[in-house]
Amino acid sequence: MNHIVISVIGRDCPGVVYAISSALSKEKCNIEELSQTILKGQFASIFIVSAPEDVSEEDIQRVVSLSLEARHMDLTVAARTFETDTFSSGEETEPFVVTVNGSDRPEIIAMISGIFAEQKVNIENLKAIRMDEDSNECVLMFEVALPLSINRNAFRQMLQAKARSVGLTISIQHENIFEAIHRVPIV
Repeated sequence: MNHIVISVIGRDCPGVVYAISSALSKEKCNIEELSQTILKGQFASIFIVSAPEDVSEEDIQRVVSLSLEARHMDLTVAARTFETDTFSSGEETEPFVVTVNGSDRPEIIAMISGIFAEQKVNIENLKAIRMDEDSNECVLMFEVALPLSINRNAFRQMLQAKARSVGLTISIQHENIFEAIHRVPIV
C-alpha cells in the first residue's frame, strides 16, 4: 500500500467531505487519519490515506479534483507521498495546552511560536479565534509537545513575562488537566 497525504482548501459548502471521501473510496483508498476545519467560511483539511500500489499521488489529486468540480465546489487539492520519518527530537515529551488571551496584534503568534522554536517545543495543533468582529480580543490555543528535559517553571515564567510585556495573559496546563477542567458533561 502507498500512503498519501491530501490537502484540500477553499470555499466551504455542504458535501465537501462526502465528495472527497467518495472519490477516495472509488479508488479503493482508506482514510486512516483526517483533520478538517472551517475558518470564516473557508474549508481546510488534511487526509492521510492508504492507496493501492497502482494508485499514484497524481491519480488521487485528479480524481478528488474532478469529484469536487463535478459538484461545482471551488477547492484546491494537493497530494503527495506520506513521509513516515516525522519530526522527533529523540526526547520524550508530554502534551500541554498553552492559552493566550488579549488584544489581537500581528506579532502574537510569531512571538509565542518563536519561544517554542527556541526551546524545541513542537506545536501539534493551533487555533486562533477572534472573539467577535467588533472586538479586538483574541484567544490562541497551542497544543504542544513539551520535552521532559525542560524546566517547566522556567518555561512558564518565560512565557508569562513575554506575554505581560505586550499586555497579554497566558496559561500553560498539562493536557489532562486542561481537558478535565474544560470537559462538558454529557447528560
